[in-house]
Formats: sequence, C-alpha cells, structure tokens
Amino acid sequence: MFIFRFIKCIIRQARLVLFRAYAAMRPQASGWGKVLILAPHPDDETLGCGGLIYRLCHQGNPPHVVILTGGGQSHAGCCHIEEETLIQARRHMATHILTRLGLPETHLHLLDFPDGAISAHAPEMAMLATCVQEIQPDQILIPHHGEGWPDHLIVRNMLASLPLPAGAQVIQYCVWVWYYHVWKMGWRHAHLLSLFPEEHRAKQQAVDEYVTAQAPCGKPWSGVLPPLLINACTWNKELFFDLP
Repeated sequence: MFIFRFIKCIIRQARLVLFRAYAAMRPQASGWGKVLILAPHPDDETLGCGGLIYRLCHQGNPPHVVILTGGGQSHAGCCHIEEETLIQARRHMATHILTRLGLPETHLHLLDFPDGAISAHAPEMAMLATCVQEIQPDQILIPHHGEGWPDHLIVRNMLASLPLPAGAQVIQYCVWVWYYHVWKMGWRHAHLLSLFPEEHRAKQQAVDEYVTAQAPCGKPWSGVLPPLLINACTWNKELFFDLP
C-alpha cells in the first residue's frame, strides 16, 4: 500500500511539472469583459482565479463572484464543530480575503446550496438564475471538467438549466484538476494568465490565509488540502480553458 501511494505521488508530481511546461506555451488570456465566477466552496474562487480577480479589480472591472455553498462539510469526520459555525467562519474569511484582493462586497454573492450535494434541482437555482440575469456576464467561469470533485463537476451541468445571456462565453478554471489523474485537458482550448509580481504576491497571501487560518480543532477552516494542490494553485500563472 505504501509503495502504491508513493508511485501515485511521483506520478502527480511529474504530471504537474509536465502540465506546467505545456501550459507555459499556451496563448495569453485576454479580452475580459464582465466576468462571473462560480465557486462551489469558499476558497475555490481564489485557488483558481485569485490572480485574475486581483487584476480585474485593479483595472476597474471587478468580477462578480458567486460562492454556491458555505463549505460546511470541510470538517466532516474531523471534529464536532457545528456545520453552521463552519459556514459562518468560512464566509467571513472569504469576504475578508476577497475584499483584500480588491473585490467590492456588492460583487460577492453567497448562496445556500448544500455542501456535498449541489444540484440543479435545488431551490437555490432560482437565486443563481436571478444573479446571472442581473449581472449579464460576458464570461462565466466554472471549474474544469477534470476536477474530480463532485460539487465541482456538477456546476458544469447546472449551466444547462440556466438561461444564459446571449453570447456569454463559458470558461473553465483549475483547482483540483492539478491533483487528479486527468490527462485529457483540452489543451487546444487553453489560455494562460501570467501574473505580475504584485498579482502573484496578492494571490499567495490570499491562499495562505485560506489554508493556515485554524479552527478550534487545530486544522484549517477550509479543511486540509494536499501540499501538491496548494503548490499548483500558488503558481505565478493561471490556466483557463474555453468550453468547447
């Protein structure tokens, strides 16, 4: 069992190096209009798009961020912290981190989909549809199809149930895709965002706050994330894929 885990770890490390090298050759992402980022949990928006959020905010074009759940299952099987306490703590942290990145609080939308059970049939879909219609985004950012985490994957399917604005472009961002053994990435649809030092520094600080702020049990409020994932998400570049 130890050898099997060791081999998987080596493969993940090699895959990350390979993907970074290949991603660095992709064209630069540009032409951002009014952006709407859909994040399954508080922290996904920063892990996947923190540099983009900072850039757009400081260009005077702040995106809208919709966090679908409160992340109340981040300590499932860990301790006896009540789910509502986790949700309030994680939402407070997300608000603080995103405002430090420059996002106006009016551009942060916190919905109440159940963590671990996001569904297109949930009553919260009406609130999400209202958000989309009021914002009228040019680009809608969702987790990549290779994320491997159920709540991340379902967001892609939810779009089929939403009346999207005419001409809205759907773009995928990367969080858990760096960790899972997914090889069919869709590279010909990829675009790279190379972060300036100030943008990279701001994102690193935001990620650090998410992964180090501790709950009473001694573990991060966001749960314990794999070091490889954290390393991947604090790269000085962000990777996006047009939805074919």
